[in-house]
Amino acid sequence: MISHFVPGCNGSFRITLFLPDSQPKGWVICFPPFAEEMNKCRRMMSEQARALAAVELAVVLPDLFGTGDSSGDFGDADWLTWKTDMVSLVESIYQQGHENVFFWGIRVGCLLALDVSKHISNPAKGITFWQPVSNGQQAMTQFLRLRMAAGMMEGTQEKVSDLRHQLMDDNSVEIAGYDLPPGLFKTIDDLTMASLVPENVDALTWFEVSSNSDKPLSPMVRKVIDTWHQAKVEVDAQIVLGDSFWATQEITMVPELIRQTTGALKKSSSGLSASSFSVDGIFQKTTFKDEEFIGFKCKDGQLAAIFHPGKSCSKRGVLLVVGGPQYRVGSHRQFILLARDLSDAGVPVFRFDYRGMGDSTGSFIGFEGIQEDIRSALDCFQKLHSELEEFVIWGLCDAATAAAFYAPCDQRVKGVVLLNPWVRSEQGQAQAYIRHYYLDRLLSKDFWTKVIRGKYKFNSSLKSFLGMVKTAKENGSTLNQGCQIDLASSEQKMSLIQRMEDALDRFEGRVLLVISGNDLTAAEFVDSSMASKRFQSVLEEDRVTIEKLEEADHTFSKKVWRDKVSIITNDWLNSW
Repeated sequence: MISHFVPGCNGSFRITLFLPDSQPKGWVICFPPFAEEMNKCRRMMSEQARALAAVELAVVLPDLFGTGDSSGDFGDADWLTWKTDMVSLVESIYQQGHENVFFWGIRVGCLLALDVSKHISNPAKGITFWQPVSNGQQAMTQFLRLRMAAGMMEGTQEKVSDLRHQLMDDNSVEIAGYDLPPGLFKTIDDLTMASLVPENVDALTWFEVSSNSDKPLSPMVRKVIDTWHQAKVEVDAQIVLGDSFWATQEITMVPELIRQTTGALKKSSSGLSASSFSVDGIFQKTTFKDEEFIGFKCKDGQLAAIFHPGKSCSKRGVLLVVGGPQYRVGSHRQFILLARDLSDAGVPVFRFDYRGMGDSTGSFIGFEGIQEDIRSALDCFQKLHSELEEFVIWGLCDAATAAAFYAPCDQRVKGVVLLNPWVRSEQGQAQAYIRHYYLDRLLSKDFWTKVIRGKYKFNSSLKSFLGMVKTAKENGSTLNQGCQIDLASSEQKMSLIQRMEDALDRFEGRVLLVISGNDLTAAEFVDSSMASKRFQSVLEEDRVTIEKLEEADHTFSKKVWRDKVSIITNDWLNSW
């Protein structure tokens, strides 16, 4: 795996290459999904790329301008920039005499692949679609609904039509931490698969993922394919058994989709001749803020990381540990933006995908089993920046918990930044719901409006509430099941909050706790820690700093919250 920046029309963008051991028979260019779907899809993308490299196909995973690890901000992105950069990427391969190029689109990326195919000098040998978005307007509506859902949690109500009016009036709208630019919205909103009839493609394969293998293609998909058939375009459409990996709560793999995609592209490239190449000869390299892609080993895995150098004289570095269903970029690019802020302030930063996540290989064993990953990352970080003498580990959610568990085990770690730590237990979750959800609902104007209008479902809500009360009264708590925990059996019997209490008590370094006021995970941590005199004693020590962002949600999904976290982190680092 190789990764570097290449020049684009509006700034540099990062490409990651998965190369076969021998000379490739062809090149597969990936057209990635939209916005937050990238976090859910990246693991599938990387595994598919490796599978294709194993059958002598070179794969290019680009991060479009303003997305992923690329330069720029999503709010400055536009469709023309993305299309122009992708056309240039394809043409750079053609210009070196390589004619065997395949496209692989994912979700909205399928629309971009079709658009790009109309502007390249040679026909693509084939296009493979993964769960394509047939209608751009539908995709944008679904994205706008994320803003509506967030608004409901905050007690505000917005309509999709109102958000559309704002965008049509050339006003950007912040959604799920992304500043959606009106130009990008309007272009995608107008695109349809039916109108982008393939003209410059030799073969088309369309994969739909369903939990029911007997389910027929949807009427919308069928309509698009029928339209293409009328234009003499043949499409091989298939249903693949699996879950909706682009939308599931946790990272989900669909091995059958990878198997069938690999088989289809292997068959398409079977009669092609391999050709020699030089990466430097095909892709013109450039730099951005001196960010460097790093690969390093940890047991059975080859891990992927990005190093932000900061100042060469710096003695302290920050290791970002990824939590939840994300990879090293983070939700709404929070991790990469934080890393760039800190690096610009002179602080070296290292962010990485632990085993089984993002672009890293190895077996996924959950956040409770990544102690070796953190140690290997710190070792690599220290080799890259020889001046470093001490480290701070920064983590959100279960990564915060993992950071707390690791900190007392390594003398190099002098501080931890813990955002909304994950200490979930069935009992604690139920108590948090009762205290912070049901009570808030009773004080909500929206709740009483529904009651007065007769739209509130008392029976189902009462049943849910009583179930929570029962769970909240039960003794004990549960640990994540199925994780391989490298701890003594006595520690395994402790709850997450007890183990975090013990770890922070043993840790002698500094602690920064950042707590969101609008997050049940944070609320459960606060309630659980307050219930323990020992934990309260730890949190009252001078070495512990607690910051609370009252309006923020779990991932700090608004720019104002994200920027505040960056400022808090930087100020805290400069305070000692």
